[in-house]
Amino acid sequence: MFGEVNDREWFAVQGTLGIIAEYNPFHLGHYYHLQKAKEETGCAYTVIAMSGNFVQRGEPAVFDKWTRARLALAAGADLVVEIPTWFVLQSAEGFARAGVALLNHCGVTHLSFGSETGNIGPLKELAAWLSTKQAQHQIKVQLRRGISYAAAVQSAVESVPGLDRLAAVLTGANDILAIEYLRAIAACAPHIKAHPIKRIAANHALDKGAYASASHLRKMLAGGRADEIMNYIPAPLHPLLAAALQQKPVFLHDFAQALFYALTTMTTEEIGALPACSEGLENRLKNALRASSDIESLLEAVKTKRYHRTRLQRLLMQALLQFHRVSCRGAAIPYLRILACSARGKQLLPALAKAGKPPLLYSARDVVRLNSRARKLLALDQRAAAVYQLPRARRDLPDLLRTPARI
Repeated sequence: MFGEVNDREWFAVQGTLGIIAEYNPFHLGHYYHLQKAKEETGCAYTVIAMSGNFVQRGEPAVFDKWTRARLALAAGADLVVEIPTWFVLQSAEGFARAGVALLNHCGVTHLSFGSETGNIGPLKELAAWLSTKQAQHQIKVQLRRGISYAAAVQSAVESVPGLDRLAAVLTGANDILAIEYLRAIAACAPHIKAHPIKRIAANHALDKGAYASASHLRKMLAGGRADEIMNYIPAPLHPLLAAALQQKPVFLHDFAQALFYALTTMTTEEIGALPACSEGLENRLKNALRASSDIESLLEAVKTKRYHRTRLQRLLMQALLQFHRVSCRGAAIPYLRILACSARGKQLLPALAKAGKPPLLYSARDVVRLNSRARKLLALDQRAAAVYQLPRARRDLPDLLRTPARI
């Protein structure tokens, strides 16, 4: 399904580490994972496949993609490549497939990810089972109970003798995503070696230097405690983060007016055409819209056992960004958009440019290399960048005119 870099032998000799990330925001746990993965794999280069201005859980990133890409370079990455918006705002399976496919095009030889268990064996066993017809049948049976997909998977695993011992693995958010990475590797990039790093538990007591989670740091930022988060950010990143904090971080509620306008002006059929919508959810959303005054009350009104908050947030962001106007067939990665590049990372670019499939997108002049499908997906990225600017006090250059960040 997915192509590969023609000069793969060059990448294999050098050893290229890949990480799929959102860095929302980048913290000590991310730094630990990045350094540990580089040390344990011994790879010469590190490529990050990163979400853009909106992230997989259906929210805007607290800092824009250029800032987060620059922070990744400061932490030790060599190249940061954007996962197109269309693929970011999909399910865990779609997001993982896109991330793995993108890194495959970048010649990655090792994929590292955080894991609650830190043990590849159970993760591979679950990934292999989930790809069988038996698993898909069991999951469909569980879905008929009106529960979420994640709950259906866990119930299906618990119902299989011998596999039920692994059900606890599915309680870890990182392990769930890790399983999808392994499924994607098996499907489209079997030569990539998976390398889990055991995740350090977040300390919500928040002692100085503790490993606070990204969600906790976002809450601190939302609560006006931006000066405190430096205690949980790697020291090399402090100057860049201090500069980023000169502009207010961005949150979901900042888009309330734009979102309500989008939903109000969309027809029920247009909402139903969004990738995250199914089984009459568009009607439930339209009905809730009439009685909701803000995003929080809207989510609470629509949420059920089957439709969890993150899925609903992805649906809202798809509506905000007009996904119904994009016809995207197939899962092929359309281009390699470079967000940040170190001096070492530049050594990777000639081989990527030579491969040509998908085209390397380094600056606006490279757009001529894109086919019609790729241009539609790039237009969606540009729309996402423009919408992201709406609540910000200072407007940046148009996204397409930006060139890769450096440090």
